Amino acid sequence: MEIKIISKNLGELVIKLISKQKAKELIINNHYSKKWNNASFGMYNFGIFHVGSEDENDCLGVASYGYMKNAKAKIFYHPNPDAMMIELNRMWISDKLGKNAESILIAHSLKALKKENPDIVAVQSFADGRLGCGTIYKASNFKYFGKHQTIFLENKLTGEITHQQNLTNSTSKSRYIRDNIAFLLGDFKTFKVDTYRYIFPLCKKFQFKTPQVPYPPYNKGQIEFEWVRDKKVIKERLINFINSI
Repeated sequence: MEIKIISKNLGELVIKLISKQKAKELIINNHYSKKWNNASFGMYNFGIFHVGSEDENDCLGVASYGYMKNAKAKIFYHPNPDAMMIELNRMWISDKLGKNAESILIAHSLKALKKENPDIVAVQSFADGRLGCGTIYKASNFKYFGKHQTIFLENKLTGEITHQQNLTNSTSKSRYIRDNIAFLLGDFKTFKVDTYRYIFPLCKKFQFKTPQVPYPPYNKGQIEFEWVRDKKVIKERLINFINSI
């Protein structure tokens, strides 16, 4: 699928599907998180190009859609038993295009998703409160469904940021062991961030489990706090995991 756009400010553009490998490369090299989840990211990856420069190596931005963290969670209603909601996991736009390109890429990739897979009935994305409260999603007509606080940890030695789930979810044993040992050694600085949920319905029959709420006032930042955990339980689990290796 290839979409050609004539933009007043950005010239002639092309949006088309690109490979998961290229999308991963662009995100790791350019996105502020520097992270990519192979298990859930990269279901559909749309790149944006100048007309005439449409080789993957000339890609100037990417919107990567993938599975929800818990793809089986029953958080919406729809009459189609195969209906699914996916996530806009990562997006990056080169400075060569500018911020207006974000709205163009989102709008046209959402339309393309509906054509690529009619069972996709909605797309959700989360705005990281460290950067703002989701202005780009407001501009793209996403609906807002409230916020929650997410715990992040910054390694004082390396500066790497990790999500709290890496210390509580044992699906990845190696990550679980490394991060929890660092936690016990006191290597982490812990902080909370507001995480804003936005959803773009692709079907009128889609209904989220909670009602839509008014857009939030602008806010940005993070709050440091002490994450109190049972260190005895952590040590016992670590010993069991290490013994199983």
